[in-house]
Amino acid sequence: MLFKKMLRDIAKHKTQFLSIFLMAFLGVFVFAGVGGESVGLEVNSDNYYKDTNLADGWIYSANLDDDFVDKVNNLSSTTQSERQLVIDSVGNFSNDPDITLHFVENNTISKFYLMEGEELNVSDGDGVWLDKSFADAKNLTVGDNITFEFNGIEIEKEIKGIGYSPEYVYHASTASVIPDFSKIGFAYLSYKAFPMDNVPYNVLNVKFNGSAHDYDNQLSDKLDGDYNSFVEKSEHSSVSQFSEEMDQHRMMSDIFPVVFILIAMLILLTTMTRIIAHQRTQIGILKANGFTNRSIIFHYVSYGFWLVLIGSILGLIIGPLTLPQLFYPSMSATYKLPSWDPVWSMNFIYVAILMVLMSLLVSYFAVRSISKENPADTIRPKAPKVSTLGFVEKFGFWNKLSFNIRWNYRDAKRNKFR
Repeated sequence: MLFKKMLRDIAKHKTQFLSIFLMAFLGVFVFAGVGGESVGLEVNSDNYYKDTNLADGWIYSANLDDDFVDKVNNLSSTTQSERQLVIDSVGNFSNDPDITLHFVENNTISKFYLMEGEELNVSDGDGVWLDKSFADAKNLTVGDNITFEFNGIEIEKEIKGIGYSPEYVYHASTASVIPDFSKIGFAYLSYKAFPMDNVPYNVLNVKFNGSAHDYDNQLSDKLDGDYNSFVEKSEHSSVSQFSEEMDQHRMMSDIFPVVFILIAMLILLTTMTRIIAHQRTQIGILKANGFTNRSIIFHYVSYGFWLVLIGSILGLIIGPLTLPQLFYPSMSATYKLPSWDPVWSMNFIYVAILMVLMSLLVSYFAVRSISKENPADTIRPKAPKVSTLGFVEKFGFWNKLSFNIRWNYRDAKRNKFR
């Protein structure tokens, strides 16, 4: 009987209860959807960095000879190192695109991530492994030839592979923060592809144990003056830019649900308070007919419980399936990862459970006072609150205010919480 009564009450106040359902749904929907996208970015990028063995730091110097590399490798924190020659070049195209060339020794740190073609071969002096975004913008495929010009030298190579690099998740020119991949790109080549016998390596990729700050201090103590600068992973332009983007999405997934949850709980509180006030006589009759306080409390608490529970479950299911797909197309136009997959987190379920528990507490707060009254008092109308003159009402301008203004002020004063 009470279940039928609940359905009739929900139908009678369908607008308010629909609002509660929608706010609960949207709160979990946004949190799980944006959270699935932001957690997905974090997991996908971490896996990508791990698979490609992204460097922990980069040491820059005009000429990295074998003696300098030995000194770095002899540092107690260094676990792995690899030299590269990183040089700017211009592609042989009508718009003279800037292409950063990486001549590598063994491709073990910050490895080229292959998408098409064959794996990077450090013994192949005739091939080049090209940036996929640049290749797509220029309609280049595996097997095509491409020409680079740098320092008055021109080299032509065959495209052996197309892919990504963990150092270029974000890659934009100095003139614009929005990447134009028809004008910028990168390429990886074997050190044997360099047109001179001696390769003037200028970047040393390093992996190390401990903090970047401690490693920087070690470098300063042992090799002061032997190198130009050291850049740790968190300060690398691509890593830091993408990290800031993930932080923004994470903050967005944390803030928006709070708004929806608060609105849902406030609507539930005002709705239940109003229903219980209107059904005061009905509650008294139920008590007089033998219904216990526990059954009455359970009855009114269930109003918000079922709506919030259903809304939260739908939000958990639909959010991660839909919202990430709205973010990823715009994200993938700026940032380059090999995979864009949303990821589930137990935090989504925790938030849904918290919302359901909050709905129970809010409904209980609305019904608890009347449940303690005896049947005789409950059947009678509730005595109006005694209103006394407030601070504002003692001023002379109070009597000059309109009736509506004075009514609204006193009504708000009597119902401060609502």
